[in-house]
Amino acid sequence: MSEVYRRLGEVLPPGQRGEPVFAVDGKRAAAWAEALPRADAHATRRALLGALEGLATQPLQKGAARHEVADVLRPLVLEAAAFVERQTAGKPLPLAGELAALPGELAQLHLRLAHAYRMAAADLCAPSGSLPWLRGGRVGEALARAVHHYVEAMRAAWRVYAELPPEAWRGLHRSLRFAELRELDRRPVDDPLVPGQPSLHQAYVRVLLFALCSPRAFSQAEQERVWLMCEAFAPRSPLREEPSGTSVGVAEDADEGPGGKAPARWHLDLVNFAAAVEAALAAGGEDEATVVPDHGMPVKFPVDGLRKLRRAFSQAASRQFSRLEAGHRVETVFGLSGLHFEASGGRDFDSFARHVLEGRIEEAQRAAWASASAENMARTVRVPATVVDQSLGGYRMRWAQDPQLRLRVGEVIGIQVAGEDEEADWMLGLLRWLRYEADGQVMAGVELLSRSAAAVALAGNAPSTRSPVRALELRPPYGGNEWLYLTAQRLPQGETLHVGREQDEAERLLDARPGPTLKGLRLAQALGDYFLYRYTPADAPA
Repeated sequence: MSEVYRRLGEVLPPGQRGEPVFAVDGKRAAAWAEALPRADAHATRRALLGALEGLATQPLQKGAARHEVADVLRPLVLEAAAFVERQTAGKPLPLAGELAALPGELAQLHLRLAHAYRMAAADLCAPSGSLPWLRGGRVGEALARAVHHYVEAMRAAWRVYAELPPEAWRGLHRSLRFAELRELDRRPVDDPLVPGQPSLHQAYVRVLLFALCSPRAFSQAEQERVWLMCEAFAPRSPLREEPSGTSVGVAEDADEGPGGKAPARWHLDLVNFAAAVEAALAAGGEDEATVVPDHGMPVKFPVDGLRKLRRAFSQAASRQFSRLEAGHRVETVFGLSGLHFEASGGRDFDSFARHVLEGRIEEAQRAAWASASAENMARTVRVPATVVDQSLGGYRMRWAQDPQLRLRVGEVIGIQVAGEDEEADWMLGLLRWLRYEADGQVMAGVELLSRSAAAVALAGNAPSTRSPVRALELRPPYGGNEWLYLTAQRLPQGETLHVGREQDEAERLLDARPGPTLKGLRLAQALGDYFLYRYTPADAPA
């Protein structure tokens, strides 16, 4: 018996044993499934979880019995998956109430079904691990379904920024390794319940690519487009035995994805995918670009999202710098309006703009923007957080469980470390990735955009009917002569703007700030709902 086959038939986690709900027999499984209370989705899911745990943890069975039972239960799992996706679609994260448990249950349904199919493939090849006579196709079918459901278990967790279910990666690696050993990994897959499935090898490479793209750094809608891109580039991303300057290691048998700590067995080459992303960025516009694979449909993607992919392919900005342990507490606020409110001394934008733009705004215009912007009067809530570690590029932060905490990838965040005598400056960051943990806490990666943020209002340099624009004036962390301005709306190209500031506060926070007139603002980056503009004073040295 080979080591690869022994691993294929091992229960995961090792030693786990679930109580069988029924004997491993297709007819009994069908009768059990027929008696399920299908009108009660919760009770059906709980019953399925118990049945699949028993099925996936039984020792090796004779013949195809386990495969037959898995085939009976599989339509119920797919039905439960469709129900969960309908119930959670479009809901704010983290999910609350009864919805909170649904993604975790769905991930476990997929995981246990995947374990069962992997064990079924081992059953069919018992006792030596050789393909049975005239039944090699059945083994390939079981392995293909195992791979599919391992992938779906991980995607169910990624969609809600949760931790991956334990042993999903290890089960996936083991299924693929045995398929390679028996030359089943590149055969076509016939799956009537989920048609159009790629070969095992392509499905495996696709999820490796997706993991390397850091899916928790993207919104749910963006994740779907990244998944499409990974499908298109999987055929052009070879797995090789030897490493290269453009490859990432993949473990032989570890519960971790590509680029982990375990010794690498294969090396996934990213050069074609990365080159296509670079080409799209070079040819794209300010907001959106198109990634064009050699095969498959072109995929339109936000430019900021492509920059996230570039960071992921270069091992991410958070790993480009050495990280320092932290543990100190900070205060945080979310959104441009929230940080502007705090940085302006607790004033809504209406009051702030009246003060700093005095004499530049018509009374009718004031009334127009005040009545049209109810959120101007909103007050913000400071939320305490803990800095887990930090680097020159930003922070890894953790928030305690809070039902009011609603975070999303791409949101701006104000960070303040309060001193003993007076409040410190507000820093500006961007939420680059999220992970909702099992205990309800939230972990996030925060890219630092500026160590000092001042509240400003932008208006036309001449009398204008256009309403003032809320903005933050920022000193970039890399220094130099440039300044940054963050807004929630696009500014007209080439327009000369007047910047209104609270003079004492601006002088305290930002040294040698630009004059009151800004000409030649250049869009540096579209950050989801926000726009970051770059400004270089005319008298600055080239």
